[in-house]
Amino acid sequence: MGLERCSYCTAPIYVRLAAKWNDNGTVTGRFAGSTRVVQIYAAELNHILEGISARIGLDISRVVLEGERKAGVLFSSEIMDRLGGAPRIVAKPFSRWVIAFMVRMTKNAGLGDSHLSRYRRGKLMVIECESPFNVPVFAGDMLGAFEAFHRTPGDATWEGDDEHVTITISAASDVKHVSEERLKPVLPPTLPSDVKFMRCPRCGIPLEVTQRYKFDLKRGLATEFQTGKRIVTVIIDSLNAVFAELESELGDEVKDMIVELEAEYVRDNAPAVTAQADEKAVSVLLDDLRIKGMGNPTQVALLATGGLRVRVDNPFSEELLAGRVLGVFEALCGVKGTVQWTPDTDGFTIINVSRTEPTGDDREET
Repeated sequence: MGLERCSYCTAPIYVRLAAKWNDNGTVTGRFAGSTRVVQIYAAELNHILEGISARIGLDISRVVLEGERKAGVLFSSEIMDRLGGAPRIVAKPFSRWVIAFMVRMTKNAGLGDSHLSRYRRGKLMVIECESPFNVPVFAGDMLGAFEAFHRTPGDATWEGDDEHVTITISAASDVKHVSEERLKPVLPPTLPSDVKFMRCPRCGIPLEVTQRYKFDLKRGLATEFQTGKRIVTVIIDSLNAVFAELESELGDEVKDMIVELEAEYVRDNAPAVTAQADEKAVSVLLDDLRIKGMGNPTQVALLATGGLRVRVDNPFSEELLAGRVLGVFEALCGVKGTVQWTPDTDGFTIINVSRTEPTGDDREET
């Protein structure tokens, strides 16, 4: 157990070594400090990505793959640079072992039960995965790691279903990736804060992590105790890069899709915390933002007009947070709303939800 989990709080090695919970509502890579990660419901993210595909009538898996690939390259390269290139040097005689270890570590992020089945240094890696999380996301992460480790471009294909998938990554010098600049992550500034976590005295992570989540390392699954929902850890940069690429291809209406799909998921899955729609209830439903690395909600105010205003410092995605706040409002108040938000240019976003008055037909039905 000591090799895979903390002996005090039982946190997996990925959580112990790869992620760092900061006192400002963010979670960053311990060895890749410029990269933020977030814990999110698997069904929540799938609902958004699959919903966008359904609405536009196009398969967006290659765009998702590209976003994850780019973020994976930067994440893996920063770790190797921080270690002075030691992983590549050590890997010359033990490259298969190192790659197999990297694949295995994805279990700790809840991405499924994966193992390396075939490998040719710098040319090929084949990964088998049981209970895979969103395959383009997972394949993009592995493709990015492959390119960073071997310093060669590659491509990924896959076949299978939600139960089992085979991912093949191969060197491909002629592959045409989306422009690096279009998918280059841009981290906004962060604001200091005073988020206080009770931390494990041995490994330092918040005790809430293992109190909230159950990690099945054998199956590569993480679930939330209270809801039983599957949780995955993903790189925020890749989500934002994917969203930005979709917006550049399809227009600003993609932002509205993301907000609507997120609000729909949150509204339909919000727990019943209280019968009264007040600021305390809103704060309770937004409380998990900090531990998930989504940001720090510093202001919550129900307005005299019947609307809601929330300020989130260090937001992970303005669109997803706007959708989340809208969904919380609609779940608590039982009415439809419209949402607007400020861009995250100074380390915070302000989200305003307005009550949508029912139409005449709606009034007759009620």
